[in-house]
Amino acid sequence: MNFKKTLSIVIGFGTIGLLSSALAKLQGFLFPASLQLFKQATLTDSDTLQLIIKLACVYTSCIAGGIITELCGGENRQQRIVAFSLILIIIWLWISTIHPFWFWALLLMGILPFVLIGDKIKKLIDHEIRNPTQRS
Repeated sequence: MNFKKTLSIVIGFGTIGLLSSALAKLQGFLFPASLQLFKQATLTDSDTLQLIIKLACVYTSCIAGGIITELCGGENRQQRIVAFSLILIIIWLWISTIHPFWFWALLLMGILPFVLIGDKIKKLIDHEIRNPTQRS
């Protein structure tokens, strides 16, 4: 693997990490109770909503990471390396907490597809820029 592809992995992974951390901080600022979600023994309806927001934030970060990995010269293999590296970290985080199962399962199942969606979005944008369709 050449330097450009290795750098695309590092930058794509870093993008996901930084963006998801920034979005988690923003969520914690707007909803301070969301910072304590994984320390509680039971969840309320508003806690469930906060977990869904966390899922959406991570999925958005994965899409951005897929786009950035592609922008930096990464290909399918690099996209998968970024996703599986993130999956390993999520598994470690899951082991560190006690619940909820559905949150961690959905998070793990969504990482690879959303990174690949980011890759497809980038390719679609490139295609539209290079071959604009005539609209009347």
